[in-house]
Amino acid sequence: MQRVWRVWGLGLMLAAAACSATPAPPLVSPAARTPVPTWTLPFDPAAGTPATRAPSETGAPPTPSPISIVAADTATAAVAPASDTPSAPPTPSATARPGIDPTLGATTPDPFATQDLPIPDPMPQLHLDAGVINILLIGRDTELASGSYRTDVMIVASINKPANAVTLLTIPRDLFVYIPGWTMNRINTAAVHGDATGYPGGGIALLEQTILYNLGIPIHGWAQVDFQGFKDLVDVVGGVDVPVSCAMQDWRLTEAALDPQNADNWALYTVETGVQHMDGDLALWYARSRKRSSDYDRSRRQHQVLRAIFDKALRLQMLPRVPELYAQYVSIVKTDLGLGDLLQFVPMAAQLDRARIKSRFIGRGHVTPWTTPGGAAVLLPNREAISAVLAEAFLPPPSNVLARAATAVEIWNGTNHADWTALAADNLTWSGLSPFPASSQTTGQALTQIYDFSTSAKNSKLADLKALFDVSDENVIAAPDPRAEYPYRVVLGEDFNSCVGTAGTVIVAVPTPSPDADTPRGELYVHAAAVGEPPPGMEGDLAEWAFLPYPIAEPIFGVNEWEGPADLAAVYNVAWDEEYLYLALDINDTTFVHEASGDQLYRGDGLELWFDAQLAADGGSHELNADDFQLGLSPGNLTSFVGGPEAYLWQPAARAQAGPSVIIAPRLGNGNYTLEAAVPWALFGVTPSAGQQFGFALTLNDDDTPGSAEQQTQVTNRKGQRLSDPTTWGVLVLDAPPAPAP
Repeated sequence: MQRVWRVWGLGLMLAAAACSATPAPPLVSPAARTPVPTWTLPFDPAAGTPATRAPSETGAPPTPSPISIVAADTATAAVAPASDTPSAPPTPSATARPGIDPTLGATTPDPFATQDLPIPDPMPQLHLDAGVINILLIGRDTELASGSYRTDVMIVASINKPANAVTLLTIPRDLFVYIPGWTMNRINTAAVHGDATGYPGGGIALLEQTILYNLGIPIHGWAQVDFQGFKDLVDVVGGVDVPVSCAMQDWRLTEAALDPQNADNWALYTVETGVQHMDGDLALWYARSRKRSSDYDRSRRQHQVLRAIFDKALRLQMLPRVPELYAQYVSIVKTDLGLGDLLQFVPMAAQLDRARIKSRFIGRGHVTPWTTPGGAAVLLPNREAISAVLAEAFLPPPSNVLARAATAVEIWNGTNHADWTALAADNLTWSGLSPFPASSQTTGQALTQIYDFSTSAKNSKLADLKALFDVSDENVIAAPDPRAEYPYRVVLGEDFNSCVGTAGTVIVAVPTPSPDADTPRGELYVHAAAVGEPPPGMEGDLAEWAFLPYPIAEPIFGVNEWEGPADLAAVYNVAWDEEYLYLALDINDTTFVHEASGDQLYRGDGLELWFDAQLAADGGSHELNADDFQLGLSPGNLTSFVGGPEAYLWQPAARAQAGPSVIIAPRLGNGNYTLEAAVPWALFGVTPSAGQQFGFALTLNDDDTPGSAEQQTQVTNRKGQRLSDPTTWGVLVLDAPPAPAP
């Protein structure tokens, strides 16, 4: 399924001119903007039109307690009744219109909608300094012409002109919030609901008001660009250079023009660590992919691409050409921003320090995973935590010279890896620090070191630097010097790892984990990483799994029913400790159906593990025996609150049983589901140790007919595998734990 990804950026507009070799089209006016805070207008969802009664009949807004008010504007926008006569679109001018000033207030939910949770009170509106303008960058998951879509990319670009600073804030698509006038639902459903019900100002207006109600962020403008427009913008500037801190692997068409429905046209593609030059097609793929990572990681990649486009446009000196480029811009980018709106940003953009572009995310620490009664995996906002991150995100960088200097970090690259300087600088920028690359006076550096030249513990960034570069106390050199140009210097060594992991267990097994000649590798082998403490959490959230390097995409049953990797495929990883064998999978499944249970599990969507516990003793046998296992792992019915995860052991037949002590944690996504499982070694009668090898295969079962219980397709991780012949299975190798750090 083709998707549309929309982004905004002054850099996109600056690049748009070269997208057409033909004369510029006539000037196009931007979309008309609703002049009042539309979610405060009376609205009748049942009728699908604005109500005719007076605004006051909707009820007075609740009075927040003094404690709950962080800071609120005292001014209140006037509320005008909706007009049946559309107003003419504004004419672009050199003076930008101020946009709306949304007003917090109460709305009545749809009485016919099911409310899974109580409707929360509106969040206090953020108090923003004069001159701050918030632009909403929207991305949807289908083409523009489609009436059915989700806004799967939502980035608030907050432009603080007085402070000469920009904040990019990503809002997760699965955030479960109140959509004014409707119900509690994922935030990415607000716009399509607004379009479908004739919300005043359209679907984007309802999305803006949903953000205001639940996050307190006023939105003053929006913009969007589709797939082809985005790729053209990148290509006409000659591509962009993106610092890739963590290697990323996902399914990709081998050529952009190939049929996506043909399975042979897909292959796993890897973007390696380093500064990578990307054309439009690769940049779009990099910004959208999420199969071997999380939505949080994808958010960072989207920010990286936006920054790279902006940097390239600046280097091409397009700023002076903004007026003449506007016509081409609006022919590619759909927006309600006029020429005057854009002109006000040009002087600021010309002087914008990259370190003053702040990227922030509503992430794992700000939400709680929850499954609705209908089986949908959503994220409940933690209002206190979100308020804290918003307060910091919208706070401008310090103007005090000493405060700014405290965040300055000099970078020396003591290795021969030229790209590492840019990767270190990128990570520092993401952490809110200001990198200053310099010519290194050191070569052949083995271990990364930090020099601390600061003379006071106040505002110290040493702890942040130690965590960011994984530097122990032994490699911190304290050298207080009030004359030092920068308070800190980081000297990169050969141990530098640009892929900054999350706290806790990070599982990083790869297909060829060791250069040791005795380590088996190749397509036959799958390596399980040794896990220390704590073990991976079984939540269906794959954030702890740094890599999902292995594919499952070889059809062995129902080949004619299989429509390619988008229909059914997965990437996965394996780990182990003394108690469990751990599996993590991100599974593409366009139609999730699960109507089976017990010994019929194979008839529904799910996973099978084939395992030979005595490979060394009978690995040459072509027949199943008592140490060969066929274990079904079912996510359960993820679209209903009836029927949870379950396991069933079919083989050995003498031990067939339901519900062996396996832990299964699934999570339903949009066109996919994730699954984590912990299988106890005791089930196989195995005491695990590093270096052991076992027969191993993973298969996916698929049923695409709702209401049925019929196995239609089965794909496996290795071509030619058959359940009845263990010699066709692959080999699982238990890797040794990593050596302790010196």
